[in-house]
Amino acid sequence: MDSSSDPGEYWQNRLTANYSLDGTGFQALGQEYNKWMYRIRKVIVKKAVKRMISKLDVKDVFDIGSGTGFYIEMWIKLGASGVIGSDITDVAVLNLRQNYPSNEFFKLDIGQEVLPDELSAKKFDIISAFDVLFHITEDVRYSNAILNINHLLRKDGIFLFSENFLHRDALRSQHQVSRPLASIERLLQEAGFTILDRIPMFVIMNAPVDTNNRILPSTWKSIRVAAKKGKFASNITGCILYPLELVLTSIAREGPSTELMICKKLEECSQY
Repeated sequence: MDSSSDPGEYWQNRLTANYSLDGTGFQALGQEYNKWMYRIRKVIVKKAVKRMISKLDVKDVFDIGSGTGFYIEMWIKLGASGVIGSDITDVAVLNLRQNYPSNEFFKLDIGQEVLPDELSAKKFDIISAFDVLFHITEDVRYSNAILNINHLLRKDGIFLFSENFLHRDALRSQHQVSRPLASIERLLQEAGFTILDRIPMFVIMNAPVDTNNRILPSTWKSIRVAAKKGKFASNITGCILYPLELVLTSIAREGPSTELMICKKLEECSQY
């Protein structure tokens, strides 16, 4: 398997070349636009956490696919009792350990069949996996990831993750698979989760992969063209769209792009 098809090597090479928010995000749109996208993500996630999770100061959090530490920083500032992270790459784990010396980080492929011993024995109150699971292209490994997450959660623990949740057949590419909502719901139920909520994270600032609206794809095309014209254009495009996106995500119940799902663990999965 060459580096273009092995996910660990792909992300190792990508983050070694560009360890930044656009290295972990939508590379073609530039670092400035990606910063605005991450600001939107943080607003959506923080609002959901504050609404649905109480007593965060006694909760242990495990973040999957921590990358540059964006969500590690968020969980710390939200006041979580303990924050542990992980990533599939050596470069991210090394940088995370240097940048957050008081926190623990594991090298982990969450889609592997069996968790490493040093992690398998741990239990958490909250697990987050933002913009991670749709990069698991093999369906068996995707199922493994859901089961592994269930195992790592305490009973009644909360699992937050972002996906595209398509209302149609899967969209597959080399490094990303957007799966149907119904398939993901079935996997979660079979693994012992109940779904508490699903919230749009983007309406116009990300690719509209789940819509029949004819205007959104052309709007997104124009946004991409504008954001790719350089650092200044990338920043201005994101700055203009940010307040509009905040309004749209606050009123939309179904998003045409990435959404946040919040689940609760009701029972132990049978794999372990």
